Amino acid sequence: MAWACCGMRGWRQNMEDTSLMLPNGYLSGDWRDWALFGVFDGHGGEQVARFAVRRLPQVLAELPGQDAEVALREAFLRLDDMLRQSSVGNELRELTLPGNEPQDSAETCGTTAVCCFIQGNEMILSHVGDSRAVLCRQGAAVALTADHKPELPEETARIEAAGGFVQEGATAMGSGKEYRVNGGLNLSRALGDLRYKSDPKLKPAEQLVSAIPDTSRLQWQQGVDEFVLLASDGVWECMTNQQAVNFVRARLPPPGSKKGLQKALGELLDMCCASTPAQRGGLGCDNMTAVLVRFEVPCSWKTCSPKSSGLSGKWYIKSQGCFCSPSHGPAALLAAVTLP
Repeated sequence: MAWACCGMRGWRQNMEDTSLMLPNGYLSGDWRDWALFGVFDGHGGEQVARFAVRRLPQVLAELPGQDAEVALREAFLRLDDMLRQSSVGNELRELTLPGNEPQDSAETCGTTAVCCFIQGNEMILSHVGDSRAVLCRQGAAVALTADHKPELPEETARIEAAGGFVQEGATAMGSGKEYRVNGGLNLSRALGDLRYKSDPKLKPAEQLVSAIPDTSRLQWQQGVDEFVLLASDGVWECMTNQQAVNFVRARLPPPGSKKGLQKALGELLDMCCASTPAQRGGLGCDNMTAVLVRFEVPCSWKTCSPKSSGLSGKWYIKSQGCFCSPSHGPAALLAAVTLP
């Protein structure tokens, strides 16, 4: 696999997105041979998104390695339960980025999550919210996730059964319609957002906003499946799945090249970002984060060298690397993967 990520604050005052990239050999416990990639789009603050990135690998390490799909689902639920603990306040404050408003509770702070868990040619997807995973299969975009929005019939039914309602209204910039749980959150599933999960009589799957992820399992095919693109909704509100796949695919370097993946993602975010806040009626102003995982034939040690460019200016967070064997190991990856 070759992998890269890029993040852009866009026109927002704060950056609330974050990402997770842990190739084979970096996870602990029964999951050492698995690679984990994810995008987390925070709202109400960056703290819960950063908490999920910090804690998800630790939670997975505690789970048995019998079924990756079950483990990833359980890990999401454990993360959500951890946010209810009184001791989490100090950690959330610690995770606040410099200059941002501290949060010591997940009551009004939450995050989407889309994760891709890979071993060999097996791939597990798990997600809550509207950050997406899209597979490029011989140039065609294949949706691997479906956004969790309040207006979907099955989501509306759960919300109303929990005593809530779905309110229709205009987007913040008036560029279209959107739907919100009890007039507030425009997602029907998320980590955190505990004010929507406070009914003690209801199970987690029955709350107004649920942390139960949708999961799926598939086998990627060498020579057919080219890459997986994970991205926050700042990208998807500006491009369709196919448009994003076409854009990235046209800019990727030749297979085996360790440079250029990051550049392609940077150009994708540049294309999505509006020139001014009013240019597209508010579209293209959100935080944007994209992670690319490209499937490649095994490469040699000489052509496989993870690296990180860290934080560049105010706009971009970039990282890329190539990883095809646990023998290339965590030591080499410490420069490429930094947990908050």
